[in-house]
Parts: sequence; structure tokens; C-alpha cells
Amino acid sequence: MSLDIADRIRRHGFKRLLLAVSGGLDSICLAHYFIENRDALGIEWLGIAHVHHGLRVGTADRDAAFVEAFAHKYNVPFFLKKLDGEALKSAEGSLEENARDARYKALVEIALDPIASARLQDDTPHTSHPTPHTPYLKGSEATDPIPHTSIAIVTAHHAGDQAETMYMRLRRGTTLAGLRGIQETRELFDVECEMWNEKEITTHYAPHITHFIYRPLLNTTRAELLAYARENNLTWCEDESNTDVKFARNKVRHEFLPQLEKECPGASMQLCRITQLADKAYAKVIEECDAMFQETLPLKQVQGQGDTAPFSHLKGSEATDLTPHTIIALNKKDLRKILLSHADADLSEMFRLWLSEQGFRFPIGFFYSQTEPAHVKIPVRAAYRKRSIVKKGSTVLICEFESVEAALKFVSCK
Repeated sequence: MSLDIADRIRRHGFKRLLLAVSGGLDSICLAHYFIENRDALGIEWLGIAHVHHGLRVGTADRDAAFVEAFAHKYNVPFFLKKLDGEALKSAEGSLEENARDARYKALVEIALDPIASARLQDDTPHTSHPTPHTPYLKGSEATDPIPHTSIAIVTAHHAGDQAETMYMRLRRGTTLAGLRGIQETRELFDVECEMWNEKEITTHYAPHITHFIYRPLLNTTRAELLAYARENNLTWCEDESNTDVKFARNKVRHEFLPQLEKECPGASMQLCRITQLADKAYAKVIEECDAMFQETLPLKQVQGQGDTAPFSHLKGSEATDLTPHTIIALNKKDLRKILLSHADADLSEMFRLWLSEQGFRFPIGFFYSQTEPAHVKIPVRAAYRKRSIVKKGSTVLICEFESVEAALKFVSCK
């Protein structure tokens, strides 16, 4: 296994890690590596989290028990989240995406408050809560103020996963941002999740703590992981659903990519290389966007911080329902001046990518218009999912709300 991982971990400076461990080869190698090297890497706290999706009868319980035993063997705190499998199956969208989104949400809930998440179900007054936890807390870790420091959620995505992701994106079409593939680190902003306390389970945002998804194995091949496992006499569980080609990623993994490798040896690693080149190009584009658009920013605010003047007129329930938890305000005059100075160019995609970097994602083509300066059209009033855009006086307000309904209501409000 590539040992430049250690240098990258030190460069990122992550000190508290929550390892997402499914029980498969990849995640067991990940967990073993960090446990064995925690002191050398300067890791202050380490936990193992397992998400039970409730989708496989029998083997899912086996995997959870296996990971729990693994954590117990190495005396590492263990956290278990059980999801409602039937709800995942019946929800709109693909089961793959639903399970992935629910898994990340569960991991974030643990990272935001691992001590609360670690309470045994027998000690929890909410016995109906569907996420029991079985922790192993050693020494002072049971009382350390872990919730108030940043925790990186570490996953075992490797080079094979990167190649699969790139193949899937290229097939369906993607942008420069998509060509970057799976990112080694991803910052989480204002994550909504359920939190437990002595009286109730609440849903809230936690903008005061920055958390990261960290994927240190993206340059490591499955062959290297297998060699590492054999060298360290590791055992793991095989998830039978990983061979079911009715799932899109499994079909890519077991049919499309092997055929591509047969026709073009080394194609998978070339797909990984594209992500590295695109990442460098993307960084340069965002640097240019910052230089261009940053001067239009009179206000950027997170709920509870900064200037709330644009919403000071809201009263009572309106103040609660229609005040966004994140706002970016652009000076309309300055923005138009920039667009007019680039009237012969097409900045619509650059503007969209720049807003995405500010935490506001909009679909491709959302700002495009052939008749506007630099092809950038700013809607007078528009909403997309939980985000809205409203021109108000000399300002363009771009807001993120806690619900789709709030975003739509804000746009329609006079």
C-alpha cells in the first residue's frame, strides 16, 4: 500500500478521525493502517463507525458484529447506526443514491456528537429511536470534549472507485468540476442531522464546526490493498450485493471497466490521471473567478454570525421561516460592470462554479443567456431546491434555507 499516505495526513493536519468501516477489504485495511500508525501520525482520537443499512438479511448483522469485534480487538471506540431499509427502498430515486446519502448523514451525526451517539440504547429514554449504538470508550475518551472539535470522517475509497466514478460521469456527461472525480477531502457546510439530548431528538445545523470527508486511499489500487491485507494477516467480509450488476456501479466494476481494460490496458489509471489534471485546472479557474467576482461581495453570512440587515424587516414567524441559514449578497452594480467588461466572453459556467465554491450549487445552464453580458443572466426571483435568488434594491441575495418550501416562500414573498 502506498505509504505517501502518511505525508498527506500530516499535511492535512487531521487529529481526530472517525473511520467508516463496512467490514470489507478496503475499509479493514484502512482501519488497520490508522490504528497501527496513530501515534506516528499524531492522531489524538480515533473511532470506528459502521452503518447498518437494513437491506441485507443475515449478512448485514454479520458485518456489523465483525466490525464491532474488530474495534473491540484494538480497543477503539465503536459506533453503530441502523437505518430503515424499507424506507430506503421505498424512497424516490435510486436505492444506491438513497443508501449513500443516508450513510453519510449517519456518519456526520456521529462526528458532530460522538459522545451522545455512543450512549447505549438501554440507557436512552427514547427506546423507539432506530439507531442503537454499541461503543467501546477507553480512558478519558468517554468524557473528552470531542463534539467541540473538528473530526474528519475517513472513508476507504481507492483508485478503483475513482476510475468507476470517472467512467460513469463521462458516460452521462459532466463538467470541469465533475472531471475532478472523487475529492481526497471535502468540507461539510451546515450539515443537517438529528442530534440526541436528554429531552428530545432535534434536527439542526452546526455551522460553528467544520468537518471533512477524507479519502486517503484514492491513489491506492485494490491490488495494493490485497497485498497489505495478506502481509498483515487481515480477514474481512464479502458483501454479496457488491456483485449484483443490477446496480449501476457494480455493472461498471464487473463488466464495463474490465472490457475497457481488455481493449485499452491501463485505461483505469488513465481515468484516475484525468482527475488529477482536472483538479489542477479547476483550481486555476476558481483562482481567476475569485479575482473577478470577489469584489462584488459586500456580505457573506452564516446563521448566527455577521450582518442580518437584509432581513431585519421580517417579524414573528416570518423571521424564523424566511431567514436563511446561509446568505451571500452580491453588489448588483459591481457585478454588472464586471459582466459588461467581458461582454464578448461566456462567463456563465465560471460564475456557476464560483458560487458552488461559496457553498451554493445550481444546475448547469442556470445562469446562461445569449442576450446578457458575458452570457450571465441573474434571475429577478428564482428558487432551486433549498436555494433562492432575489434581486433586492442594489443587491443580489443568494440564500440557502432549511427546506425547499422556505426557499419557494421567500422567492414568492413581496
